[in-house]
Amino acid sequence: MPAILSILCLLPGTDPKIETRFEQVAPLPKDVQAGSRHPRAVILISGLRYHPLQRDAVTQPEFHAWQQPGTPLVHELGLAADVFAFCYSQNAAVEVIARAPGLTLAVRKLRFLGYREIVLIGHSAGGLLARLFVEDHPNAGVTRVVQVCAPNLGSSWGQADISVHNAQEKFIESLTRTYRRTAAEQRANRRIPPDVDFVCVVGGGPLGDGLVSPASQWPDDLQAQGIPMTHLNTTHFTVMHSRKMAPVLAELARASQPRWTAQQVEKARGQYLHPAPKLRILPTTK
Repeated sequence: MPAILSILCLLPGTDPKIETRFEQVAPLPKDVQAGSRHPRAVILISGLRYHPLQRDAVTQPEFHAWQQPGTPLVHELGLAADVFAFCYSQNAAVEVIARAPGLTLAVRKLRFLGYREIVLIGHSAGGLLARLFVEDHPNAGVTRVVQVCAPNLGSSWGQADISVHNAQEKFIESLTRTYRRTAAEQRANRRIPPDVDFVCVVGGGPLGDGLVSPASQWPDDLQAQGIPMTHLNTTHFTVMHSRKMAPVLAELARASQPRWTAQQVEKARGQYLHPAPKLRILPTTK
């Protein structure tokens, strides 16, 4: 898609209808007892589901397998939180999905129920959605974001010569490198709210997790804000299903994620980003 069309896709006014689903997955609603609610709620946000043929599959939200009750990740999270799953139709750019009311209403419901902590765990495009949400809704009530293998600067997979239903083309295109860099330029004045903990999970080795590069999973603009990262020896396609990774992600959801100092950022850059030029760290105040 030409760059001018990418810019136009980010503009409000002609947004398609975005369908969403939001359900509790641990403990299951039938198992919830009066007074047993945990003070922390975790929302699992899904990423891309590839739909080459059926339009209905694109326009109807569908949970990923790792968001289902009883999975290793849901089990580990459920030891110290009530767990919810959120998914969305993929018939628009990720920015359009972020400004649709679904996630706002989900967070608002959890605040009404009295949760003192609301944690978003977003995988891949779901991590992008979580980031856009807290940047655009700093007072919504989210207290922590765990962004897992997210293509903040896009992925070469988005430019791959693959066949998708035309209803999903805008969503796929919004994950490309060209689109994400244009979006980042347009949102250069947006920052992670200082009272929201935020951590980037960077999967894989020097070349990335098999789909997204390390520099895209932990980009310069987040580093400049002192956003911490955690490196995991995993792949884009297995991280959310892995029994080994589930306790690690659950701990990230539980533990405080304070901003890093310039020295901490530079040390991690030297270890996980190649090359790793000097970076100007922006001042952070709370």
